[in-house]
Amino acid sequence: MRLERDSDRWFAPAVGAVLVGAGTVLGALLGAVPGAVAGGAAGVAGAFAARRFLGGRSARRQALLAAPFPARWREFLLDNYDHYDRLPADLRRRFEDDVRIFVSEKRMTGIEAKVTDELRLLVAASAVTLSVAWPDYEWDQLTEVLLYPNDFDRDYSFESPELAGQAHPWGTVILSIPALRESFADPDDAYHVGIHEFAHLLELDTTRFSGIPPGLAPARSREWVELMEREMERLRRGKSVIDEYGANDPAEFLAVAVEAFFESALELRRRHREVYEVLAEYFRQDPAAWDDARGLRL
Repeated sequence: MRLERDSDRWFAPAVGAVLVGAGTVLGALLGAVPGAVAGGAAGVAGAFAARRFLGGRSARRQALLAAPFPARWREFLLDNYDHYDRLPADLRRRFEDDVRIFVSEKRMTGIEAKVTDELRLLVAASAVTLSVAWPDYEWDQLTEVLLYPNDFDRDYSFESPELAGQAHPWGTVILSIPALRESFADPDDAYHVGIHEFAHLLELDTTRFSGIPPGLAPARSREWVELMEREMERLRRGKSVIDEYGANDPAEFLAVAVEAFFESALELRRRHREVYEVLAEYFRQDPAAWDDARGLRL
């Protein structure tokens, strides 16, 4: 995430020009020359208001990132999140900045649960893990994160818990607090409900949950589809390190493959090298190489 979005640089002037032009034309229709002048002035005022709104976001981010990253947050992440610990120094700094922006700007609501700073950090870390190497990514499609006190069923009650998380097409992510905490407890089990649901949310940049990472070039997308079909069949035969849940459909395969990429990087690279290489290229991250540098072995 950037202090100022590239789109803001052209969007505000464009909106201003439209407002000034519309005000002038409408004023002229209603009151000839004096009306045109008054309408143009109103448009100018609107243009300044639009610029203040967009500039305010940049100023808030600048003030937020001017302060040092909270020491207790860094200690918490080092104690609880292996991926944060293995990030190279430049990406770790960006991770910290993006986590602060995410916590500050994204709505997180507890359902029969209190949303603590620690929970906010776990949610933000889940999302930023995917996007940390994409400087312009904003998670604009996310409308709200709902934190539930337990796993839930398809009617959103806690009587027959079967779901630990869910991502909705309208941008709401639901996460079970116990499952979220469990996801960070074991860094090598290829299970992470936060990463899983935010991987689904990536696909809201497209029109449907297809299981194809959005933004891949057409040729690379075709390669991924062929690879995914082979890997899903391998899952059905029980010969994969990727969670068997991914055999259900392509969207679930993508989500569990992303979990394995960040949670079991060395094993995924060894046993599913093509999947690893596509995801490493896509996320612009190489967690297995970072584990090699730390001297980790399978």
